[in-house]
Amino acid sequence: MPPPTSDQQSNMRLRALSAGLRGHGICILHQNSNQLFDLAENLPQSWPQNILGLREHGAFPPDIANTYGANSQQARSSGNEQNFHFDIGEGLRRRVFEVRLQPDGDDGVLGIITDVTESRAREQAMSALLREVSHRSKNLLAIVQSVAMQTAQHSTTIQNFLDKFRGRLHALSSTQDLVTESNWRGTYLHTLITAQLTRVGSNRLAHVRITGENPLLGPNASLHIGLAIHELGANAVLHGALADDTPGHVWVDASMVDHPGQEADLVIEWQEAGIETGDAQRQPHFGTLVLERIVPLSVGGSAQFFIEPDSVRYRLVVPADQFEV
Repeated sequence: MPPPTSDQQSNMRLRALSAGLRGHGICILHQNSNQLFDLAENLPQSWPQNILGLREHGAFPPDIANTYGANSQQARSSGNEQNFHFDIGEGLRRRVFEVRLQPDGDDGVLGIITDVTESRAREQAMSALLREVSHRSKNLLAIVQSVAMQTAQHSTTIQNFLDKFRGRLHALSSTQDLVTESNWRGTYLHTLITAQLTRVGSNRLAHVRITGENPLLGPNASLHIGLAIHELGANAVLHGALADDTPGHVWVDASMVDHPGQEADLVIEWQEAGIETGDAQRQPHFGTLVLERIVPLSVGGSAQFFIEPDSVRYRLVVPADQFEV
C-alpha cells in the first residue's frame, strides 16, 4: 500500500481532531482574511451545519453575530486573544457557550467555542448548596448558643451544666447527621425517635412503642423535635418509665388532624404510664422550657406538657409546612 498523500494525512488529522473534540462540547471555527468561515468542526446539532463561505451574520443570530464580529475584528487589529460568551435557545432551555478568538497571523481568526452549559449549572448548584450550608450552619450555631445559655441558667454546678449540655449537644449532633445523610431533606419521625431514645442509653427500649404516621420532617423540625424527644427520653430514663427500677412503659403516637380548608397538622403524643412522678419531675427546668415553648415556637406549632401522679404526657402539634407525608 502506498504511503498516504499530504492531503490524506491532513484529512486524517482533521478527523482525529474532530473526534477528540466531539465528546467535550468544543467547536472549532476559522475565518480567513475576508472574514469568511473556511473551517467548521464539531458544530452543535442545533446550529446551522453549512456555514462555510459565510460571514458572522450568515452563521449566527444578529446579536451574537454583532458580538462575534466585533471581537473578531479586535483580535485582528490588536493581535490579542478575545474572550466572551453567549447563549442560544435550544427547545425549552438555553445553552451557554464560551468563545476564545485567536489571531492566526495571516489576518485570519481561529475561534474555539466551548459548551459550558453543564459546568455553569454545576457551579450554580454548588453556589446554592454553599449558601444553604452557611444558612443552616448559622441556624444550628444559634440553637447551640441558646441551649448553652439556657442550660447554664438552670444548672446548679459546672458538672451539672456539662452533663446536661453535653447530652443536648449530642442530641442535636445525631439529628444533624440524619439530616445530612438525607441530602438535607430531613429525617423520618420514627427514625428520629428511635435514634434519640437509643442515644440516651436506655436499656428498656422494649418498653417503648412507636405507632402512627411516619412523615418526613424538614431539617428545622427534625432538629427541634429531636431535641424534644431527647428531653423526654432523658427525663424518662432518670425519673420516669424508662428508669431501671420502674414497671412503666412509653407510647409515642403520631396522627394527622384535618382542618376544614387547610392542610392537616401532625400531632405527636408522648405518654408514659405505670410510674409514680416524684418531685424531680415536677420542678420547672430547662427541659420544660424546651418542650412547652422553644420547640413549638420553632416549628410554628403548639404544645402541652402534663405531669400527673402516675403518668407524663406531651402533645406537640406540627404545621403542614414542616413535614412531607
